[in-house]
Amino acid sequence: MTTRTAMTIARWTIGVLTVVMIYYFVTSDAIRPGNPFLVPDLVLTVLLPASATLRGRLAVPAMIFAFAWAAAVWTVSLCTYITRGAFPDGANHIPLILSSVVAAGLLAISVNSRTRAHEPERPAEGLRVEGRTGG
Repeated sequence: MTTRTAMTIARWTIGVLTVVMIYYFVTSDAIRPGNPFLVPDLVLTVLLPASATLRGRLAVPAMIFAFAWAAAVWTVSLCTYITRGAFPDGANHIPLILSSVVAAGLLAISVNSRTRAHEPERPAEGLRVEGRTGG
């Protein structure tokens, strides 16, 4: 997979996740004092689309960071549901977490593949390449 394809998938994923979060804020009682996830949720709602607008060398690391932040926030939120014995109420977090992890992984793999494609082949460290000895 090319980095361009991975970035396109990541940007579409960010678009969907951002719409989900905006819908969440509009239809729930999330914006209230005492909501421990208010600030992290607001940060991820801004961080995801902001990272998607970046171009150049910062775009991929910014999107990976934004996906990591989002996955972390949603995982902690899911765990609060689990510890309260209300897993079914928090199960809707699973697709959000998985899509964030998969998109970040695709970005990381595509960049790693691109980087490796441009590196000259060299023997692994610690292995000695023996050639003919004169004599």
